[in-house]
Amino acid sequence: MTDTAQLYYDPVDLLVERMRPRLGRPVDAMQVAVALESDGITDRSAQTDYGQADVFMLAEEVWRRLGPVPAQRSARTARHGEGRALRDISHGLLYLSPSALFPVALALVGGRTMVVALLAVGGLGWVWASCSAWLAYRLLGRGLDRTSGRLLRGAALVGPPVAAGTGLVASPAGGWPLVLLAVAILAYQMAATVALFHRREGALLAVMAPGVLAGLGYVAGVVPTGPAVTVGGTSVVAALAFAVWWTTRPAPGRPPAPARPEPSFPRAVRPELSRLPVVLAYAGLSAAFLLHANAPYLSGAADLAVAAAPLVAGMGLVEWRAHTFGVHARGLLHRTGYPRQFGAAIWRRLIAEVVIVTGLLSGLAMVLLALLSATGRLTDAGAVLATAHVAVGAAYFLVFVVANHARYARVCAALAVALAAHFTTRQIGAGTADPLQDAVFFLGSAVLLQVSLIAALGGILAQAWRYR
Repeated sequence: MTDTAQLYYDPVDLLVERMRPRLGRPVDAMQVAVALESDGITDRSAQTDYGQADVFMLAEEVWRRLGPVPAQRSARTARHGEGRALRDISHGLLYLSPSALFPVALALVGGRTMVVALLAVGGLGWVWASCSAWLAYRLLGRGLDRTSGRLLRGAALVGPPVAAGTGLVASPAGGWPLVLLAVAILAYQMAATVALFHRREGALLAVMAPGVLAGLGYVAGVVPTGPAVTVGGTSVVAALAFAVWWTTRPAPGRPPAPARPEPSFPRAVRPELSRLPVVLAYAGLSAAFLLHANAPYLSGAADLAVAAAPLVAGMGLVEWRAHTFGVHARGLLHRTGYPRQFGAAIWRRLIAEVVIVTGLLSGLAMVLLALLSATGRLTDAGAVLATAHVAVGAAYFLVFVVANHARYARVCAALAVALAAHFTTRQIGAGTADPLQDAVFFLGSAVLLQVSLIAALGGILAQAWRYR
């Protein structure tokens, strides 16, 4: 699972939408530059927040993207908002669909090798896909459309061989089944990343549908191992092939790029390298926090092995509510007259969204727990671990809010504290010998993560200028 959809946005596109009501259709870029400067944007913020050399370069890019203002724009904007919500919610299916093939993979490679692949290659893929998406969005924000496509294409093609080598290093005895599994894991992660970038979620789900059905058929005992592996592997290969093809197409919703040469790839990415380490740290800590908690249970009791399913399936809901929070925050600017009123209102909205996210994920968890209980496979440890993942989902909502204020270092600090807390309590306690105790520890670390992220928002959430 990756969280590229919400965290790695195109900041210039958001700026265009923010400035459009004030600018309408400006006559030239100079008019845009004046408006940007009056809005508090400086050369430094143009460089750090939007990837442009100065305000005037940023103004030219904003002017290009504003385009003509159609008469029916408000109706189309409403339809776009509905489409965005559906796309966000569908991301949970994207993240969850590969799990239908896990039982087939388990039969192919064995329990221990499966766990090694999920931990080593899954963590690598999380970081690989997240950093690739962040760089691609940064390049897109600077108007380097073709370079962003080349970046994603290269990451999609180079990633699977790197994953194969990583898997063999982590488990030398895994052999060719591990190589195939490692390649498939990272290939799908990159396919999903490209699909989110190009808004092709529905197409990717359609491509993966045969593999998902084959995996479910294998679990039901109606599809033999060989055909299930063949159909599942073919679906993953097709997903990667479509993703590579999508990177050759223009990003959706983009105006025609001007016919101007783009710098070489090294020159294009060089301005972003100074900020890449903190994004790398964020992705690595996010993966470590979740994988560390679930590693002991991936090949164990059924209720513990699937405890993260409500979080994975509900990540689209989390992303949708995070986007909705931003929309409501901007709306509050027009409904409040004083900074103190806005501050109180935005904090109330944040708490309300945390409650909504918790409720939505709790509903998914209750469905899972009811199914496990009906089959006699639910234990107290499984119930607590599923509850802990609900708390993690609410924490990830807060992660998106903090990250959307470009406070990646604060997100990293909060994740590091929560990870250290769970690691320490697991070592002090009974380790993994008592799953119930460990699940309680993980729940506590998830709540600690929420508290740390709310504290990280203390000085920035109520600053009205961030939403103008």
